[in-house]
Formats: sequence, structure tokens, C-alpha cells
Amino acid sequence: MSIKTEDIYRCLTEHSADGYILTDLTGVVAFCNPAAAKFLGRQEKEIVGQKLSAFFDEASLKDKEATTASAVLGVGATIAAGSNPGAAIVSGAQEKADGDSANAAADAHWKFATAYGKNGVDISVPASYLPVEDKDGKEQGSLTILYIVQSHTVQQAQTEFVSTVSHELRTPLTSIKGFADTILRAGERLDITQQRRYIGIIKDQADRLTRLVEDLLAVSRLESKKLQLTIRAIDLREAIQRVTRNLSEKARNHKIQDVIPPGLPPVWADADRLEQILTNLIDNAIKYSPSETTVTVVARDVPGTPEMVEFSVADQGGGIPQEHLPEIFSKFSRLDNPLTRQTEGTGLGLYITRSLVVALGGQIKVSSIPGCTTFTVQLPAASLEMQAARGRD
Repeated sequence: MSIKTEDIYRCLTEHSADGYILTDLTGVVAFCNPAAAKFLGRQEKEIVGQKLSAFFDEASLKDKEATTASAVLGVGATIAAGSNPGAAIVSGAQEKADGDSANAAADAHWKFATAYGKNGVDISVPASYLPVEDKDGKEQGSLTILYIVQSHTVQQAQTEFVSTVSHELRTPLTSIKGFADTILRAGERLDITQQRRYIGIIKDQADRLTRLVEDLLAVSRLESKKLQLTIRAIDLREAIQRVTRNLSEKARNHKIQDVIPPGLPPVWADADRLEQILTNLIDNAIKYSPSETTVTVVARDVPGTPEMVEFSVADQGGGIPQEHLPEIFSKFSRLDNPLTRQTEGTGLGLYITRSLVVALGGQIKVSSIPGCTTFTVQLPAASLEMQAARGRD
């Protein structure tokens, strides 16, 4: 049995969950598959023959796109109104292997484009806008790919994120409003001790709000790739000791022990971000372990991997159940046990910590048994070559 490549592409486009819109050189839509029409809330016949600009903010769609459709699905030829993109894309290159096409598609650039919904509501969708070229490299039109499945996933994640943030904000705000109302309504009948206690609660909850906002800003910078890093050689011993000094008041009911061998190479990192990583991990170890226990910070070379340095932070808390270990680095992830319920937190600390470690070219892992949880971070060691190159900058 012989199956034509064009028939394969026709089947793919007609039954794909993602949208495909083919336009000619004038921007007029020549083809629209069912998924794209459904996403735009229109019939295919309402879209074909119209300008692409009637359905999309073209500035958001076309900005900084360089990949060609020929690199994604094959080499295109002419585009006829109402034609299937399989015909336009493969007529000049039926010999192109499907595996090559799939690999190229995975590497295609995409961005969030703004689509105009039929009800007047703008829709943000991950999309690619790709020139279609013939076998001689001459542009014949454009292919717009709408990643609808990914769009639904992003929208669901955004909805869940907003819902969780709203809940996290509501809790301290309720306390602040309640105690402020009490002071305003019955302030004259409250003795100075009660007033101070209520004002103290308001301040604590305002501090909690501040931490949440700072964590949300950190998440935003990390996910938008706008985090500014100043990489240099940093003495890990000094960084650990500085953080433990800063946390000494918080750790007054705990013992912090550091084990750092002499001759440890410096790490190649951003000083502020390294301190943030250490602070998050040591602070968590203090918060989630009983009083009169020890938090141990160990730094060492990585056996067999001289280009890396690692440090670990171990506590003597209740441990993390094995089934929960994979999710502790997720946003707003907090274990439900008596110790975490009585300890305030945003659920963003470990997510931020892992993101910072990855941004610095390292990796983080966790192991836990009842009575001991250990977070281990590996970061690049600062070689003499790195330091010399930095000195020449």
C-alpha cells in the first residue's frame, strides 16, 4: 500500500489538536484547519479569504521570528486559496524524512500572540509565525501554528496560581483588618498590653505580606528570565558563616554546626543569589526542626567531579515522606503536618531556591528519613582559568 506524503500531512492538519493557518504573501488566509477555527470561535469558511490581521494582533505574532516553515514541515511551493498546507509544504520536498521535520518543529521559535476572540475578548496563545519557502528558498507565504494544547495548560496553571496567591494574601489581610478594626472600635477600652499585642500581630502579618510579595517578584523575575547575575569567585566558607551569623537570633534555640575543610575551592556564582540559597535552606532547617536540635552545614569537594563544589544542609526534624519528595520544589508546596501548620511560609522558598541553583549552573537534591532531611547543592567551582578570564573583563 502506497500512502502519499501529502495525504499524511492532510490527516495531521485536519485532526491535530493544534491550529494551522496558511496565508499568502498579501496576508490573506488560504487554509485554516478545524482546531484553529474552533479556537477562534469561527467556521473555517469565515476565516479563509480574510486577512490574518482580522484575527490576530500581527505585531505580537510576527515579532522576532526567523524560523521558516520549510525547516519545520518541509519545503513549500505555491499557496492556493483553500489548499491544504500539506500540499504547499511538501510539493517541493517529498523526500524529506518525517523524523527530521519533527526535530525541527521541536526547535521552532514561538511566542505569546494575541488572538481576537469572536466575543470581543482577546486571547493569548503560544504561536509560531513561519515563512513558507519553495525549494529555491523563495518565500511563498506564511504558516501560523497555534499551540492550543500548551495554551490550555498555561491558562490552567495561571488560574491555579492566581487562586493560590489570592488565598495566601487573604489570610494575613484578614488578620490585619480584624485587629485594626478592633483597635479602632474598642481602643479606649483596651489596656496598653492588649494594644501592643494587637499592633504586634498587625506588624507580623504585614511582614508576612511583604515576604510573599518579595517571593512573588522573585518568581516573576526567574520565570521571565530577567534575573540579573554577577558571577565571580566566592569563598564558600565566608558565605556560609555570614548566613549563619545573620540567622543566629532566629536559631537561638538551635545549634548550627558547619563543617568546611581547608583548601576548598571557591564557587563560581552570584554572591547575593548564593546567600539567598543558603539562607532559604538553613532558615527552613531551623523552622522545621524541634528546638534544641542541630542544623549541620557541610561543604566539600565532589568526588570524581573536580569542576563542582557541593554543600549540604541537614536538620533533625521529622523528615519528609518519600511520596512527597518529588513535589517539594513546586510552587506553593507545603507539607501538611503539625510542624508546618504552626510555621508560617509562602510555599515558594524551595521553588525559588531550585530555580536559583539552576540559574547558577548547579543542581539540588533532597534526601529524607525520619529525624533527618538533607538538601544538597552542587555549584561550579571557580577554576583559575575562570578567575583569570574574569580579571581580563
